[in-house]
Amino acid sequence: MKNLFLIIILSTITFSCKQKKETQKTSEKNNTAINDTLTNNLQLAFDKDAIIGFSVSVVDENGLIYDKGFGFTDIEQNKPYTSSTIQNIASISKTLIGISLFKAQELGKLNINDPINKYLPFKIINPNYPENPILIKHLAYHTSSIIDLDKIYAKSYVLKKSEHEENEGVFDYFNKPETKISLVEFIQNSLTENGKWYTKETFSNTKPGEKREYSNIAAALCAQIIESATGQNYQSFTKDYILNPLKMSSSGWSSKGIDTTKRSKLFANKEMMIADYSLITYADGGFITSSKDLGLFLSELIKGYKGKGTLLHQESYKKLFEKQKFTNTETDEEFGVFIEFRDEFLSIKDDMVGHNGSDPGVFTAMYFNLKTGIGKLVLVNTDTDFTDNVWPEIKDIWKSLSEYENLMNMEKASR
Repeated sequence: MKNLFLIIILSTITFSCKQKKETQKTSEKNNTAINDTLTNNLQLAFDKDAIIGFSVSVVDENGLIYDKGFGFTDIEQNKPYTSSTIQNIASISKTLIGISLFKAQELGKLNINDPINKYLPFKIINPNYPENPILIKHLAYHTSSIIDLDKIYAKSYVLKKSEHEENEGVFDYFNKPETKISLVEFIQNSLTENGKWYTKETFSNTKPGEKREYSNIAAALCAQIIESATGQNYQSFTKDYILNPLKMSSSGWSSKGIDTTKRSKLFANKEMMIADYSLITYADGGFITSSKDLGLFLSELIKGYKGKGTLLHQESYKKLFEKQKFTNTETDEEFGVFIEFRDEFLSIKDDMVGHNGSDPGVFTAMYFNLKTGIGKLVLVNTDTDFTDNVWPEIKDIWKSLSEYENLMNMEKASR
C-alpha cells in the first residue's frame, strides 16, 4: 500500500512538472508571436518615413520585456538606431530630480518644506509677494511662481561649436559656445534682483504655492538646491544614487560621462540635422540615455509605486507619487513630484503616470500603466515641427506599444 501511495505521488509530481513545462513553452511561444507583431507594427510606423530614428522599451517591475530601435542615427544612414543608442531626452530628465530630492531628504540634507533661500548663497523672492517664501516643494510641483520667459530661458541653449556644415541647422535662439556659464550663475543672473537678466516679469502675480505653472528654470533651481544642500555636484549625486545602483552604464549628463560613439545626431528632417547643443539648465532636460537604460529607471519607478523600490524608502516613494490637484489647471490632471498622472496620452486612454518631453530634434515619452503595471517609453531623434508626418508616426508608435501592453497583460492574466 505504501509503494502504491508513493507511485501515485511521484506520478502526480511528474504530471505537474510536465504540465508546468508545457504551459511555459506555450507562454514563450505566445510572447514571441506578440513581440513579432509589435516589431512589424513599429516597422510599419517607421516606413511612413518621417522619423529618422527611434527606439522603444516596454518594462514591468521585473525589468525589460521588449526593447528595439528603428531607423538611423546619422544623415548618411549607415549607422542604425538601436535600443542602446543614446540621446538627450528633454523633460523626462526632471523625474531624476524627484528621486534625487527625496534621496537628499532621506540623507538628512534638506526638507522639501524648507524655504529655498536656506540653501542658496543669494536670495530669490517673488517681488509681488516678498513676505511669502518660495519652498522647495513649490519647485517640485511647479507652483513656485517662477515663469519661463522665452528671452531668458532661451539663453540656456548653447552651441557646442561656432561653425557648422550646410546640413546643420541652427535655431536663432541658440547661443554661441563662449556664452556658456554654470547653472548657479544662470540662476543668479535670472532670478536675483541684481542679476543682469532680472526682470519682475519672471515672477507671476500669484503667491508661491498657489498656482501651477510649468517652469524649466524652477526645476533646474531645484537641482541646484540639491547640490547646495548635499555639498555634492548634482551630476555625481545622480550617478551615485540612481545610475550606478540601477546599472544605467550608458547614461550621463555630458559627453564626459558617456560613450559618444553611441550618440545619435538630432534632425529637423531627412536633409537637415540640428547643430549640437547643450543646456546650461541641464537638469531640466539634458539627461543623455538610451531606451534600454531608461527602461531600467522606469522599471524602478513601477517598483517604487508598488512599495518595492530600491532607490528610496517606501515612505519617500509614497510622497513622490502622492497626487496633488491644482484648481487653475484646465483639465482634471493630478501631479506628483516632477511627475504627472494622466488618463490619456496621444489619443490613447489609460490610467498612467510618468513624463514626456520635447526639445530641438527630440521627442520622448515615458509612462507606466497603474492597472497593468506595465511601462512603455519612446525616444525620437527628429523634431516634431518641420515635417507634418512626424506626429502621426509618433501616434502610431504609441498606439502599437499600447496594443502590445494589452496583449501582454491578457497573456499574463491567462497564466
